[in-house]
Amino acid sequence: MSPRVGIVILIWNGKADTLECLDSLSHDRYANKEIIIVDNGSTDGSADEIRKAFPGVIILETGANLGFTGGNNVGIQHAVERGTDFLYLLNNDTTVEPDALSELVAAAEAEPRFGLLAPVIHEFYPPRPIWFADSKMDLPRGAAWHDNTRQPQRTEPPFTVPWATGCAMLIRTQLMHTLGGFDERYYLSWEDVDLCVRVRQAGLEIVTVPAARIYHKGGRSGLRMSGVQHYYAVRNTLLLMRKHSGAAYYRAAPGVVLSFLWRTLRARMGPRDRMECLRSVLDGVHDHLTAHYGPYHAAREKRAEPVAA
Repeated sequence: MSPRVGIVILIWNGKADTLECLDSLSHDRYANKEIIIVDNGSTDGSADEIRKAFPGVIILETGANLGFTGGNNVGIQHAVERGTDFLYLLNNDTTVEPDALSELVAAAEAEPRFGLLAPVIHEFYPPRPIWFADSKMDLPRGAAWHDNTRQPQRTEPPFTVPWATGCAMLIRTQLMHTLGGFDERYYLSWEDVDLCVRVRQAGLEIVTVPAARIYHKGGRSGLRMSGVQHYYAVRNTLLLMRKHSGAAYYRAAPGVVLSFLWRTLRARMGPRDRMECLRSVLDGVHDHLTAHYGPYHAAREKRAEPVAA
């Protein structure tokens, strides 16, 4: 019997993208799998449309937007309870090649040291360049980025990377359960880097599997979250550094904050937008220093509370 895989797809609206993703998965050749949709408070009727088009898909409705971390953790816990061997976390704005999941599972089964595995991810639209294959990380500076100078051929063996994007990752269910899932303080952004650091701290490797290929439309949820990306970026960068950089955090954090402020001041935007972005950066710094994490609106309400005499 091949390992049981729980495919967890988090959605927040984006109905058309989700249906296209599920259609591509309907052609996936890996047999021993189940698809778990976590509806993170959609308002576009996504859940009803999915039920009609794909009745075999499991749908969990959270009733609210729990962020990337909280929503995925709902699906992860369900997969743990279902006794799956692997979790395949997949963005809803992707489509997959029919053998992508098979290649990922085969690589994981062949090498127990591989704790988390990622496919090569191409941009969805022609000419479909590689969007993710390799990465770089500099934790003391709070930096992690895609590095696609390497253009792997499909026939190459899996290779180690410092971190993999949360857009698509295969991880052993027991490992994810042991690690406690995503750290929900991040809510949105940097949670994938944090997870990869913890996998490596457990003595396991993060790898890209060149034979596995998927396609990513990119940034759909981010477009619907416009206006607060700066807040999450600075707050969560500082959280990542404080968790994993040791004493270097205290030396580097002021420079990271100044870098965010400088980039905002130099960005091409109108005065009102610039002031809003600056406010978001400063709010992010404040909420990190006061340990107010989770969604931006909840932290903003906390800041507005009167101080007790």
